[in-house]
Amino acid sequence: MDRQTLDMEGARQGEVSLATLQLGDDTIAIRRIATMSIQDHKFKPWDTDANRKIQGVYATSCVAMLFFGLVGIAWWFFASGQSSGVIALFIGGFLSLIGVALGVRAALLVAKLRKTEPYYSLVIGSSDGSKIKLVDDNRPVLEKIRDVIRYKMDTGDTETTGDFDLNLDILNLRPLKNKRPPLVPAPPAADDVQLAAGHRNAFLAVCWLMVEA
Repeated sequence: MDRQTLDMEGARQGEVSLATLQLGDDTIAIRRIATMSIQDHKFKPWDTDANRKIQGVYATSCVAMLFFGLVGIAWWFFASGQSSGVIALFIGGFLSLIGVALGVRAALLVAKLRKTEPYYSLVIGSSDGSKIKLVDDNRPVLEKIRDVIRYKMDTGDTETTGDFDLNLDILNLRPLKNKRPPLVPAPPAADDVQLAAGHRNAFLAVCWLMVEA
């Protein structure tokens, strides 16, 4: 049986570069992102055209087998005592059993076609009104990607980069707190300032004595 995948609902791969975001074949400048939202969805992975046709074949075959099975049983009922009636009974019973089996199979297929599975999408809207969608069945992963993009938007950061492939459960994004603040030299202590002033005064006194001599 055919099965739909999340690739049919939206992008599953992407890259965060210095100033742009690429999801699938779509690229958007991070500074042009206007909205981001995570939405809950449900989809029917088994509800495809091919599977519906298979279910239809089973249902039609079930009806046909049951019809001819009942015809055989009816023949036996009206031709009781004849050898042809006994043969019709066996054939009718066999066809009825096949029809019941096909009906059970058709019912199972209907239940499978109606089965839903949850997934989530990170919908990113740009300032020009276009939208791109990243989908996965793991909401925390989408939240982490959203937080990285929001961090870059809020701070103007151009160093946090990485890529991800949700089909393979690969999320390669640099942590947001991996940057150390620049080192600022501490101001000199008060004792050091007084000691430097004393040395300067002593040097000036020696120079003055040498000039007087």
